[in-house]
Amino acid sequence: MPTSRDQVYESLRASLRDVGVGRGPWDGAAADAAIGGIADAVERDIWHRLAELDVREVLRWAAGEMARCVDLQYKARTAPRTSLAAAREAQLQSENAAANHLVLELVARQSVDGRRRIPTQRDCEALAILAHELWRWRTVADRVAARLVTVVSARLTKQGIFDVEVRDRPPFRASRFEDGYVRRMADAGPIRGASDRAVSEALAESLSKGAELPDDLADIDSALKADRGYGLIDLFAAQEFLIEVSGVDDDSVTGYRFISREGLDSAIRANAEKLLPHANPDGVVEACRQMTWTQELLQGSPLQMFEYRESAARLFSRPILELDDRSLFVPRNAPGLARVVLLQRVLEGTWPEKLSSQDPTLRRALTLRRERARPIAGFETELRSILATTGLPYVAGVDPSRPGHPSEALGVPVRNEIDAVVVAPHAQTIWVLEAKDLAVPFSARRIRSELNKYRRPGGHVDKLRAKVEDVATNPTVVAARLSMTEKAHTFVVRGLFVTRELTPAAYVDDCVYDFVTIDRLPRFLLNRFGL
Repeated sequence: MPTSRDQVYESLRASLRDVGVGRGPWDGAAADAAIGGIADAVERDIWHRLAELDVREVLRWAAGEMARCVDLQYKARTAPRTSLAAAREAQLQSENAAANHLVLELVARQSVDGRRRIPTQRDCEALAILAHELWRWRTVADRVAARLVTVVSARLTKQGIFDVEVRDRPPFRASRFEDGYVRRMADAGPIRGASDRAVSEALAESLSKGAELPDDLADIDSALKADRGYGLIDLFAAQEFLIEVSGVDDDSVTGYRFISREGLDSAIRANAEKLLPHANPDGVVEACRQMTWTQELLQGSPLQMFEYRESAARLFSRPILELDDRSLFVPRNAPGLARVVLLQRVLEGTWPEKLSSQDPTLRRALTLRRERARPIAGFETELRSILATTGLPYVAGVDPSRPGHPSEALGVPVRNEIDAVVVAPHAQTIWVLEAKDLAVPFSARRIRSELNKYRRPGGHVDKLRAKVEDVATNPTVVAARLSMTEKAHTFVVRGLFVTRELTPAAYVDDCVYDFVTIDRLPRFLLNRFGL
């Protein structure tokens, strides 16, 4: 009796032939060229399998597996003692959840046909194998296309999986960036600043007790009401309702299915007094409609992998899946993840998905929030606060001086604004700091974009180099202006990028300047040279 792996092996051989890349093995340039076709063959195989199976049964299985992996990921991330092993476990479960998410998304695009057969255990095993392969090789193919990595060799094994050797493509070291991200997950320190935590706590009070929204979010609330007919409290209340109805912490539940949109609307109104006491039921209903990943959106969009805010819809913004028969399915854990993403985006002044032309007021309100909170004002304010805790002489927010005249703050001519200058007397170093409040990029396109921002002519590295050159014209005067006169002639001037999260630009062979995340900045400045 053939196993699920035997079946996958035979079907993949046919799919590879059908997409025109052959059966391999592939080496060198042929491997680089073949990896996209390998991903296409795997996706084609999944489509063929799903066309035979009962949609609702596969949907329940995939949703349950995704929810289980999210539970395990959360357990690893919140372990009493953080460790690198826990971080790696969390990353593994994140990848497992992503693979099941792919099946969930693909099956939601299938026609609901009662004549299809119930999936067997071997069907589910085969789908799981293929989903992991699709996630892996589509990711690698995207990174090859973005010139981030190269494929040395690839071959299909009789286990129904591909053996692929992927190497860094210098000067960028993708493997080191990924390892650095996992190691950062093991860090128990806060990632967000105190101001963000205060806004989050105030928002929780508004949702649970009906308190006024924090002033920082009032404009976004008004904009949502103007453009979409519901407020911020209505939106978070809708997510809370979906979290409860989809099974919350009950790992025996895979999610919840509504027969129709009208059924969802009725359930919201029936539970309004109990679950949504401080929200407008009409607003909650409208918010849920906006959080529905409709068939039109599903069929009209490509498969979501590492799509970010450029997506018109995705599970992290629309956790209600509409099936072909217009019934609705809410996978367990999906609304909770959507709530986390929404809160993070609102705090930084962005949105979980691409805004439409019907959202002009919301777009303006988010831009205002972004300008006020980050990257410029919020992050640089946080930088000043952290520098003050080090006890080192520093100045922040140095404006350009008039042409031919010295800066009042530094005593030397300054051509461009400098985020901060810090004197580290124990290291006989003057640090010129450049603050960049950027999110961790995951998609290959965004990683390449971040690399180019730093490395292109006139980019971040060139700009910091010019600032270092200005300060280095007379380190003695700069140190004296910052109240450091002893041994001033021995000070060297160095540049330093300070970021909120890891950036791929820190993982290149020809890195010109040091990089440090803002939570580690004091330790870097004080301890790097033995203090």
